[in-house]
Amino acid sequence: MATIEKSASTTVSTSAADVWRILADEFVEISRWADSVLSSGANPDALEGPAGSPVGGRVCDVKGIGLTDERIVTFDEQNGALGYSVRAAGLPSFIASMTNTWTVVPDGPGRSRVGVRINAATSGPMGAVGAIPLRRMLAKASSGLINDLKTYAESSAS
Repeated sequence: MATIEKSASTTVSTSAADVWRILADEFVEISRWADSVLSSGANPDALEGPAGSPVGGRVCDVKGIGLTDERIVTFDEQNGALGYSVRAAGLPSFIASMTNTWTVVPDGPGRSRVGVRINAATSGPMGAVGAIPLRRMLAKASSGLINDLKTYAESSAS
């Protein structure tokens, strides 16, 4: 089994508290700002998450993937870390597991530093064959998500 990781980060001209609100408090509403997410809502199979999390997870309809089952696995408001697992029938079968982890830290008055890291564990013989296109897919997803969040956070703060 191999793990493929792709990450992206950016500075957002919005406070860390406002970015955290979008990522954590409004977790189920990702379709408001992520272009690749057609719709999103609370996950009825994940009603409770880690201590402090507003929900246990969400279900999203993602372009090119279909319905996802996402469950919060890390919730640390004090340190600005939110992680969730992602499962979907539309992901390549050699992906054994996938997690997305967001970090948000203050970066001066009205600014924050935001990062997203996507980890995918692969398995089987196709895991090695699919590693190169998977790296490209994860790089595109991480940069797309971070740019979408930046645009939304900065426009909704004004």
